[in-house]
Amino acid sequence: MITTEEIVDLYYSRKQAYSGVKDRMRHIRDHYNGDVVVPLPEIDSTESAAVANLLAQGLDQTAMRVASVLPDIVCPPADDSSKQARKHAQIRRRAMFGWWQHSTMDLQLAKRARHLIGYSQTITQIRFDKKSGCPTWQARDPLTAYPSTLRGVQDMTPQNCIFAYERSMDWVRQFYPAAALQLMGGPRQMEYESDDRVDLIEYVDHECTVLIAINSPHIDQGPVIKELERAENPTGRCPVVVSSRISLDDARGQFDGILGMYQQQAKLMALEVLAVQKGVFPDAWLVGNAGEQPKIVNTANGLTGEIGVVRGGSLRDMQMQPGFMTNPAIDRLERAQRLTAGIPAEFGGESTSNIRTGRRGDAVLSAVVDFTVQETQKTLARSLEEENRIAIAQAKAYAGNRPKSFYVNMGKTKGKVDYTPNKHFTSDENHVSYSQAGADINNLVIAGGQRLAMGTMSKEAFMRIDPLIEDVEKERDSVVAEQLQQSLLAGLQQQASQGALPPGDLARIMELVKNDNLELPEAVAKVQREAQERQAEQVEATAPEAQPGIAQPGAGAEAGGGAPASAPASLQQLLGAL
Repeated sequence: MITTEEIVDLYYSRKQAYSGVKDRMRHIRDHYNGDVVVPLPEIDSTESAAVANLLAQGLDQTAMRVASVLPDIVCPPADDSSKQARKHAQIRRRAMFGWWQHSTMDLQLAKRARHLIGYSQTITQIRFDKKSGCPTWQARDPLTAYPSTLRGVQDMTPQNCIFAYERSMDWVRQFYPAAALQLMGGPRQMEYESDDRVDLIEYVDHECTVLIAINSPHIDQGPVIKELERAENPTGRCPVVVSSRISLDDARGQFDGILGMYQQQAKLMALEVLAVQKGVFPDAWLVGNAGEQPKIVNTANGLTGEIGVVRGGSLRDMQMQPGFMTNPAIDRLERAQRLTAGIPAEFGGESTSNIRTGRRGDAVLSAVVDFTVQETQKTLARSLEEENRIAIAQAKAYAGNRPKSFYVNMGKTKGKVDYTPNKHFTSDENHVSYSQAGADINNLVIAGGQRLAMGTMSKEAFMRIDPLIEDVEKERDSVVAEQLQQSLLAGLQQQASQGALPPGDLARIMELVKNDNLELPEAVAKVQREAQERQAEQVEATAPEAQPGIAQPGAGAEAGGGAPASAPASLQQLLGAL
């Protein structure tokens, strides 16, 4: 296994190699957070930019569209002809959705979409949670990650990865008390505050995971390096997946090209504000007369009524008018940012002046957004496939023969799932895909409804891509039941209008539906049983129950009559019978 010294040397070398990339990411982060200071000596040094932050608006809007649709998982069975293989494939799919639900994948995809669009890179680490007994996903900050060299955008699994971050000395004392004493410089530990920061290096590869702390307790001495923890990796795979945005060579974010425009726009806006401020409070100059020494005897004060007195000269206000091209230049810079980064005005709830119809507005917005969303969703889907394979390997390595059961309510999966990793995960083959890559939740429903109306898509296929349908089979059964209930109601109405349904039975159905809160099918079935029991009863022909009442005779309203009384047989009939 790799040693602590080799890990530290590898970290410093990668930190230097990735310095340019990390600086670019920090610039994006600062502009997104609005921490960019306008470099003008005339204004307050702590004053931020006073223009619209198009970077934050475009990044959030695009990422929210990407994450508005949850991808689906397909686990092909090992043998299509085997019923058990198909059942195991369904269990694998439901179990992976349960893992996603445990890791709040819907929220993590929103964060990862922002990383991929803004930083051009998203990094995910899969850990096995022994408490819950299932793998968990963790979206790591690309600013603190230093993965090994990857072979293009199709290579998403690095050989190893280093994460560098800070923790307080209290954190180290709590979890690693023995190592904290050495990191604080031995007996001189009382000289350090509890909130002092310690650099941590987390190294991950296919063999082990190592956590190292680095601290500099003395200025005249070198840093103290201490290995805090080392754990073996039984899966044989590096549990880190790195996905990058597609570009010509190096990964480039969508908004890298507008940083200079944003700074120039903020600078021009600051100068415009300064010119307006000087127009409200103009600079006064004392201009002396020829051959005289000008002097201000008394300063004027309009609030107190004091009158200013000047000798040997006059005061003149110098009005500073902004340049006539300042505002057009600010507008041009804003337009250049929108064109460069693909930030339409619709993101801010506005519409351009040359759009007259809703169809034209949808077409413009689609041309700007849809292909970016499509490419981002495809990249995330490819990354999720690799992550699922790592999660399966961890489940089999850490809990191979341990049965697991939990309730799933995510995506198109809902219900309880029971699985044993070594028994049901016979293969790690899985396919993650979006219903319609490039469409957000609004466009997805509209496009599906149009195909359904044209007859090119079945209702069941539309239910599978509709984000609001959680259980396709249950929803399909509910639709069929509603249609049959409408047919039943129409049939009862037709029978009642034609007189084929006795009024008493119709009134009984109404009473059961209204007062007993029974559903219509249950009420009809109950009235049917009551009618059959009534008709099976044998009563005297002259009894009131045997009469049809307000219904037609033979319509089923009357009860069964008794056997008719036979007349006594004559002697001739008896002889004929003999």
